[in-house]
Amino acid sequence: PTKASFKGAIDTFFDVTLPEVASSLMSRINDNFQVLKPATSS
Repeated sequence: PTKASFKGAIDTFFDVTLPEVASSLMSRINDNFQVLKPATSS
């Protein structure tokens, strides 16, 4: 892929795709993050 085609795809995502799916994402994204314990190295 060229730089121009990549930029075009990114622009399309933010201008077209994201607004279309924004409402469904709003209900799925929340602030309930899991706190994971770091793995112990032995």
